[in-house]
Amino acid sequence: MALMAIAQHHGRPGTPTDQAHIESFYSHLKADWPHLTQIRDPAVLDAELARVRIEHNTVRLHAGIGYVTPDDEHHGRGPAIRRARSAGLKRARQERTQHNRKHRPGSSR
Repeated sequence: MALMAIAQHHGRPGTPTDQAHIESFYSHLKADWPHLTQIRDPAVLDAELARVRIEHNTVRLHAGIGYVTPDDEHHGRGPAIRRARSAGLKRARQERTQHNRKHRPGSSR
């Protein structure tokens, strides 16, 4: 019986990463919303998953798509958000460099 449990595989033979996207999603689900694992009532779980789905798609930033929400990416806002973020980081670096050059440690200014 233990051997059968170890050898059990639900994906296609020879493709251990068949369900990697589902495993990754489930990992995020458990980490970001741990209370879901405690819900036993199917109706309550269904309602809570509907709420979480909205948060997951419209609030949570996703690394795989450049730290924008799936909703932003789906509606074409992703590239503009990433460009604006890049420009803001570049501007902040320039301002920080200028500030640090004017206020060097040990200078009399």
